[in-house]
Amino acid sequence: MGHPLAQRVLSLGRGLNTPPAEVIFRYRDGGKKLAILEPLVGKSGWLACARLTVSAMETEDHLCFAGATDAGESLDDAQCRRLFDLSAAIERSCAVPEVVTAAFAEAHARRQGEILEELTTRNGRWFDLEMDKLDRWAEDRRASLKATLDELDEVLKAAKKAARLAPTLPEKLDRQREARVLEGKRDEAWRAFDQASREIDRQKDALLDEISQLLEQKTEYAELFTVRWRVA
Repeated sequence: MGHPLAQRVLSLGRGLNTPPAEVIFRYRDGGKKLAILEPLVGKSGWLACARLTVSAMETEDHLCFAGATDAGESLDDAQCRRLFDLSAAIERSCAVPEVVTAAFAEAHARRQGEILEELTTRNGRWFDLEMDKLDRWAEDRRASLKATLDELDEVLKAAKKAARLAPTLPEKLDRQREARVLEGKRDEAWRAFDQASREIDRQKDALLDEISQLLEQKTEYAELFTVRWRVA
């Protein structure tokens, strides 16, 4: 899709003028058995296609098809798409009845709603995963810092006990000085733990703000073509 040739073909296709026209899709000439299209052989009706572009976390293009036979039987999305796997020929231009235009507008609106709901659900799952990863990282970070604090506390307790048990005053002074150094390290570790906790909370808030901006959906709708079709 990203190849320059593919992009060129797509660009040319988007630039084509597509006024309403009568189109014959030739099923019998294809030499292939397409079960999904067989019920349409010998029938005719209308078909419309529109493009929905949604820009949120990323930009996505969706084709919205709507089709029906003259007898009022709806074509599903797969049937509409597979029709364009057949060879076809344009017979003549035509005018689209207002009732057909109104029916397809309603069908496209429903499809747009379904697409937007699917995107909202998918983005919700992504959000949950991102928050879970951040929570796990925060827990690991806090656990690591807490382990360091616990280790320092144990060493400090041992140093104070050694100071109490020292047999002479000079030795007691030396042990107390060692304990004071350890107390300073422990206090520094507590400050680091507190600062890290606040930083974790700030990162959570930043992620929430970023996601809030990403989820501001912008939609663009464009009608691509409407055809009067017949499958022969």
